[in-house]
Parts: sequence; structure tokens; C-alpha cells
Amino acid sequence: MKARLVLEDGTVFVGESFGAGGSVRGEVVFNTGMTGYQEILTDPSYCGQIVTMTYPLIGNYGYNEEDVESTRPHVKGFIVRELCNNPSNFRSIGRLEEYLKQHGVIGLQGIDTRALTRKIRVCGAMKGIITTEDIDVEELARQATSHKSLSEQNLVEQVTTPRPYKWGGKGCRLAVIDLGVKHSMLRSLVDTGFEVMVFPAWAAVKEIMEYQPHALFLSNGPGDPQKAETTIKTVKQLIGKLPIFGICLGHQILALALGGKTYKLKFGHRGSNHPVKDLETGRVYITSQNHGFAVDENALPEVMKVTHKNLNDNTVEGMRHTKLPVFSVQYHPEASPGPRDSGYLFEKFKVMVEGDRKCRRITA
Repeated sequence: MKARLVLEDGTVFVGESFGAGGSVRGEVVFNTGMTGYQEILTDPSYCGQIVTMTYPLIGNYGYNEEDVESTRPHVKGFIVRELCNNPSNFRSIGRLEEYLKQHGVIGLQGIDTRALTRKIRVCGAMKGIITTEDIDVEELARQATSHKSLSEQNLVEQVTTPRPYKWGGKGCRLAVIDLGVKHSMLRSLVDTGFEVMVFPAWAAVKEIMEYQPHALFLSNGPGDPQKAETTIKTVKQLIGKLPIFGICLGHQILALALGGKTYKLKFGHRGSNHPVKDLETGRVYITSQNHGFAVDENALPEVMKVTHKNLNDNTVEGMRHTKLPVFSVQYHPEASPGPRDSGYLFEKFKVMVEGDRKCRRITA
């Protein structure tokens, strides 16, 4: 079936649909990963977005039940150069097209994804609409333009858990604020040696502290961090009471809770091949990333030290408090998909939490 992508400026890409039919609007972005499309589809951080894969052949290993990062896909739409209809993998239980159709996600294939990616790099992330319907281009462009931007939506409310739940694990009790947390992130925390309790993004300080946690973890998630006002207020009250580790959106919210600022990137960082330098050791890591906003280095309070920088555009990729057991990174140490270079950060957090517990026992 014929399908079109129409951007807010009227640019049209014509291809073929796969998965579900109809029309869907969202922010059009690109991901440079060569693999991991199933993790990308189910990552809550992509809520509200139409994702374009820059790698030309997608779907070659089908889909399975193990590589999901949440209970369902969160992307608004999915764009590929060429869809593989004959997957080959021992874990595959079906074709990618079947998976998208099952979950009502519209796919578009057969367009020049290199041209679309270049368009986004030059003009920035743009609003767009994918449709299989016979609608005038000018009307489609109008519909795309009228769609709310990410900064006009509180996307965290759409992906957070509606109620607290225990994920599992043994060890120090860890309260996780779910801003759109990935399953692999929770698994990494359990594997590191934490007992994990997950709370909604709007959880109050009293509710979290009744769990008697030894530490707080701020997860990844979608959209503009400034819209998560309730979480920012909660984190602000917990700074100094618990060791804190933030990742991705959690990193940005921590900066805002400390009085810093964030801003929207031109086209964001999405992929599994982003180089990040640890300024304290000089070591460079290849990282997995998915974000459209960043922390403003110039607006950080003096107590926060920048520890990591992106080598592509020099944006802030990590920071730590100089007096309290608080730190965060913009990238994803749990990967999935991506390199596992930065998995050591979970162990670093555990050592920090155990050291804080020992200190509190001695001074009590």
C-alpha cells in the first residue's frame, strides 16, 4: 500500500506502508544504530516520535520475546529504507511487519532515508505525519505543523507506571523513579546487587521514603525534562537525603532540581556509536544514546562538576556533586542496544551507596 511522509515544511517522501495503516503525527528523528530495532521500538524514551533508521536494511532478524524494553512499542511511526520480509535468526518468532501490525504502529519503507536524515541534520528535528490515506499534501503539512511539540506535552505521564511495584533483586534498597524506564536498566540494577522498587514519576517524597530506600535512581524517559515538574520538586527534596544516580532524562531532571537549565538539541543524539570522554580519566567510551535535550553547562551550580563530554558536539554527558554522593550521565550504560563499555557505572553507584550506608552507621 502506498504511504507518504509529509514534513511540516511541505516536504514529501513517498514509499510503501508496512505494519498498521492510517495516519500518525510526531517528531521525526533518526537513529544511527545498525541493529537493535526491537529495543528502539519498545524504548519509552521514543514516545511521541517517528523514528528513521539510517542503516538501510531493517528486520533481518525478525522479532522475539526477549529483546523488548517495555510491554509495547512506544514510537509513533517507523521509517526504513528496506524492510526484510524473510528474517533469519534462531530466536525469531515472526516478521517485523507482523509485530508492528499487531501493536498498531505505522511503518514506511522505500524512501531515501539518507536524504531524510540529511534534511533533519540541516533543519533540525521536524514535525511530520505518516499516512496511508488519500489526503491533500497541503492539508497533511497543516496537520503536521499543528501537532504539539515535545515541549508542549508531558510525555512522562504517558509512559510511567501507574502504581509502585517491586522488580526484584537483593541488596541495598533502591527506589527507582520511573520516567520511562527500560527493562534492561532494571535488570542491570538487580544484577549489580540492588533490591529494586519502582515508583511512578509523580510519587511524593513521603511515599518513596516509606520504602526506607538506601538510594534513589532516576531513569531514562521521553520529552522535555522541564515538563516533569512534579518529579523535579521531589528530587530537589531528596538531594542530600539519599545517594542519587540519574541516567538520560534522569540526568537532566537532576540538573534542573539543582537549579540548572536544559535546552533542546538541533537533532539530538540517537544511536549506539556516540563517543564520550571521561574528563577525569581521559578515557573515551563508545556509548548508546537517545535524547533530544541536554544540560546547559554554563548554568550548572558550582557544586556540580562536569565529568563527561560528547566528542561530537562537546555537550555535557556526565556530572557529579562535589560534596554529596550524587552523579549522573546522559548516555545509557545498560546499552541494549549498544556497546557495554559503560556498565561499570552501575558498580560505581553500588560502591557509593554502600559507602554512604557505612558512613551513616558510624555517625549515627
